[in-house]
Amino acid sequence: MDSHLIKLCKFNVWANDRICTWIKKAEPKVDEELKSSFPSIRKTLYHLWDAQFIWLARLNGESPNTWPSHSFKGSLDEAIEGLRQNSVEFITYLEKLKTEEYQRQVEFKAIDGTSYFNSVEEIIMHVMNHGTYHRGQLITMLRLVGFTAVESTDYIRYLRMKEKAE
Repeated sequence: MDSHLIKLCKFNVWANDRICTWIKKAEPKVDEELKSSFPSIRKTLYHLWDAQFIWLARLNGESPNTWPSHSFKGSLDEAIEGLRQNSVEFITYLEKLKTEEYQRQVEFKAIDGTSYFNSVEEIIMHVMNHGTYHRGQLITMLRLVGFTAVESTDYIRYLRMKEKAE
């Protein structure tokens, strides 16, 4: 049976897939300037991918010192696929651990070089919560550019859809 953290990571894959389906439909408008934490749908998507990438690298003992999107020159589809692959990698990472290893402390350096320690569990919870926050922003941004039928990416919706499929 999957641990709670693996369930959250599977939800993250589902929710990112769901929001990215809408982002693809909105491609002509992903660079429109909007008032939010990040000035466009594309930049918000890139931030979501950046954060996941960096936190997964930290879990794997690395401390990147720059945001990956700063040098990314690919297409929107490539960014979406990168986010998806990265989301799946969290599941793969956790499946290799024993549940008791979730409390292992991970030492890493932030982008500015400051050292920190957090447990695997704390990092996973942070990344999943962070993704939920920015997907909420993306839904609002998509609605602002005319995509008003964007579907929910709520955890409870995921559970209900999963239950129906079983």
